[in-house]
Amino acid sequence: MTVMAFHRIRDPDRLHALIEAMLLIGADGQLSTLLGRIVQASCDLVGARYGALGVLSADGKSLSRFLTHGMDEDTRRTIGPLPHGAGVLGEVISSGQVLRVDDLHAHPSAAGWPSAHPAMTHFLGVPVTTNDGRVFGNLYLTDRVDGQPFSAEDEDAVAAFGRAAGLVIDQATLRHQLRESTLNEERARLARELHDTVIQRLFGVGLALQLTLAGSLDDNSREHVNDALDDLDVTIREIRTTIFEIDRDQEEHLPLIKRVRLVCDEVTSRLGVETSVNVADGLDAELDRASARAILIALREALANVARHARASEVHVALVMVATMVELTVRDNGVGIALDAPAGHGLGNLRARALEFGGTCEVESAPNEGTLLRWSIPRRE
Repeated sequence: MTVMAFHRIRDPDRLHALIEAMLLIGADGQLSTLLGRIVQASCDLVGARYGALGVLSADGKSLSRFLTHGMDEDTRRTIGPLPHGAGVLGEVISSGQVLRVDDLHAHPSAAGWPSAHPAMTHFLGVPVTTNDGRVFGNLYLTDRVDGQPFSAEDEDAVAAFGRAAGLVIDQATLRHQLRESTLNEERARLARELHDTVIQRLFGVGLALQLTLAGSLDDNSREHVNDALDDLDVTIREIRTTIFEIDRDQEEHLPLIKRVRLVCDEVTSRLGVETSVNVADGLDAELDRASARAILIALREALANVARHARASEVHVALVMVATMVELTVRDNGVGIALDAPAGHGLGNLRARALEFGGTCEVESAPNEGTLLRWSIPRRE
């Protein structure tokens, strides 16, 4: 349909504008930047006063993001929550087809308008389809600057542009996935190098220093060698912690309980801290993908903090449902922390991630009595 729409455009100026719009959005950049360009370019293409790009959610039935053009930030904030795909917007979502309306208020699917919403009359909705035929989202344009309703030529131009935009989004997504893959490979290579080479060399240096201690040394020299051995132990522990932190969880297809156990097994094998695990049955059915990943990231952060600071020999991990919250607890038998001391990056990250999901992060500790971390987020199915 889009190719046909392209060939129906006879106006040289319109064709030139369409090509310019395609070149504008084709520039390399982050996907979020690209989406903003698409909205602006589609408005410029047909002289629309307002435009938006609604990105479809995973189920394809509602909008997960809504990027706008033509409204200032104050107006957008005053309007209130962004739309999720009801009314006329939902018509384009459900049909997957272009929709052109001369009077929005007279349309059967017209919904109520927030009082602060700018007046809009003419409407053009166009799917943005990727190369595999998947509808990524929809372009929504309203009210040409010249006051005229959108024409059939406008519809053809935006339909062709929507198809081109889908191809560019495909390319941007592939570039992002390639960068992620390359980054993951580099992180894995770095972890192997640190573990297989750097730590082994440090062990060798430590053994050499211990042999030196067996010889005849004055008290001052013996003290310096012992200090150096202590520094080596700390350095090796920090490197192991770094390896643990840069190894990302690549087992998203596994059940959550299995992934939690894999993370805890890493602590035992790489960081030398015995870890026990208790995960409530059925949690996978209670969590969406983002929540499960947030929990695993929080667990890694918490265990890395234990390895770096606690000087613990045992850690107990539990993941359970408490009312409508999913609660992660990490208890160690280490030296404890001063609760009135400024929070470090690790604890700060844990608190920030909990707040991002509408949850909480609490710490109980006392000197030489270990630390208990309670990290919880609401269940999001």
